[in-house]
Amino acid sequence: MSGNKSGEKPLNYRITALVVLLGLYASLCGCSFQTNDSSDSLPSEQSSEFVSSSVQSKSSTAFSSSSFSSESSSFYSSSTSESSSEYSVSSSSAFSSEYSSSSSSAAASSSRTPNSSSSSSAPPPNVVIPDFEVPTSPGTAIITDRTKNAVVIDYSNATKGYVSVKYTGSSKRVKFRYVCGDKTYNFDIPVNGTVVYLPLSCGSGQYSFYVFENISGNTYSTLLSENVSIKVKDNVTPYTYPNQFVSYKKSSECVKKAAELCAGKTGTIDKISAVFLYISDNITYDYNLASTVKSGYIPDPDKTLKSKKGICFDYASLMSAMLRSQGIPTRLVIGYASPDIYHAWNEVYTEQTGWITPELLMSSRGYNLADATFYASASDKKTIADYIMNSSNYNAVYYY
Repeated sequence: MSGNKSGEKPLNYRITALVVLLGLYASLCGCSFQTNDSSDSLPSEQSSEFVSSSVQSKSSTAFSSSSFSSESSSFYSSSTSESSSEYSVSSSSAFSSEYSSSSSSAAASSSRTPNSSSSSSAPPPNVVIPDFEVPTSPGTAIITDRTKNAVVIDYSNATKGYVSVKYTGSSKRVKFRYVCGDKTYNFDIPVNGTVVYLPLSCGSGQYSFYVFENISGNTYSTLLSENVSIKVKDNVTPYTYPNQFVSYKKSSECVKKAAELCAGKTGTIDKISAVFLYISDNITYDYNLASTVKSGYIPDPDKTLKSKKGICFDYASLMSAMLRSQGIPTRLVIGYASPDIYHAWNEVYTEQTGWITPELLMSSRGYNLADATFYASASDKKTIADYIMNSSNYNAVYYY
């Protein structure tokens, strides 16, 4: 007769508790910032074509009447559609009764002191930085502009869910856009020849790639416009690699910290919990940055780890970097929390559940939703369950 190890919480309990924690984490760092939208003007002949995948125009004539904007109500699909029935709960009461049975919860079963053990005589676990996925640009499938040879889009590894972009022209500001179906993703591209890696967040399908060069003020001209049919092997792989918004490498401090926190832990849930608890306990909300952040802001996980503060975009980027470096697929999600809070959060993947997509209710409850210390100071853990109520209040727009 098989069963759980003595003292070990059932997997479903641990997943439920983790979803509660993730819901709280998302509610802590509501913020107002923009990463896929700006007031820059792009060629107007593209404006009607940007909402479809059948763009054909390759004109480089400059106009200034269309907005560089990708926000659309059609993007607001619920991020919980892939949720597993094993952990989805339709009411907060179910979470309350289960979560209150242990003040620490199974999801918090990993100690907040990473290297502690149940026995004072036991040696500390060995800290090992695992091998993780690293993006490359082999150059076997590329697109370049036909006039200046100023930009190269390398989609050699499109099956793995990413492309790279490198710009070596003379423009001081450059933007890359791809359109897939009814979704549009915009990125600022470095102008110093640095290669940036960007996720193909729509999965398999027809993509329209654009590169825009700034010519004056906020006006851009089209340098490149090309259609490509792409096959991505699955919806998990793109979220195992570093990219522009989730930047890390083997020598990164956030990678080292993740290895310390996960040392001695073999279960995915335990590793996710350890990283989550460290971030929620040690990173505070940066109100000054939240009030001054501008479009085009790019988070830096190591900077957030060092300063121990950030906005929701920083929280989500740091958690994504730390978990991906541990081989755990993690989405950085940007969207809206009810009633109209532009917000960033995480979704994590386990083989047992698929994507864990926390459902939260963000409404006026007499406390500050942007208070990152709320969890640490909360004495009644049952109140956490009040966040996990209605997926219709939680709308994903972009995945990175």
